[in-house]
Amino acid sequence: MVSPDWPMYPPPHFAYPPQTGPRPAELGMRIAARLLDFLFAGIIMVAVNLAIVGVGLVAGLPDGLLSIALLANMIVLPLTYEWVQLALWGATLGKRVLGLKVVRTDGTPLSWPVAAGRALLNAPYVSSWLILMVLPLANFICMLADSPERRGLHSRATKTVVLDTRPRAPRYPYPPTPYPPTPYPPT
Repeated sequence: MVSPDWPMYPPPHFAYPPQTGPRPAELGMRIAARLLDFLFAGIIMVAVNLAIVGVGLVAGLPDGLLSIALLANMIVLPLTYEWVQLALWGATLGKRVLGLKVVRTDGTPLSWPVAAGRALLNAPYVSSWLILMVLPLANFICMLADSPERRGLHSRATKTVVLDTRPRAPRYPYPPTPYPPTPYPPT
């Protein structure tokens, strides 16, 4: 049993460390956000592809034109998915779910042209239709080689960084102390 005059952890005089602002996102969080974007963009792409096929069959479009429309959707949709969300909110849906945000290296929000450039360089990762496997592999190696921020080629080219904006729990500077020994001698 603890005596009532023994200080509880943390002691009343203890001050919590100040909370810091956003920090560079960890690689695992960025990969998880990308996987969520694969899922969300894939659902949207399937719905739009079904609509294209349905309209094409009802209208009696030739197979060649229908194939071109589906191919255009597989290129345009990932670009617009990434571009519009980054320009409006600074994060795609996957990044917003995990509390990540994309900003310029000076801390300013992305403009429409910068978001478009980032989307153009990053579109093969959102699309399930990968044209070049060399670009994603080079980007991943670049992210592993960059020491603290893990920035990919698309981030370096557009001078952007992905930040983790989730609040952090306070960290105690020392571990909890064990209960004090009882003042009574053992019997």
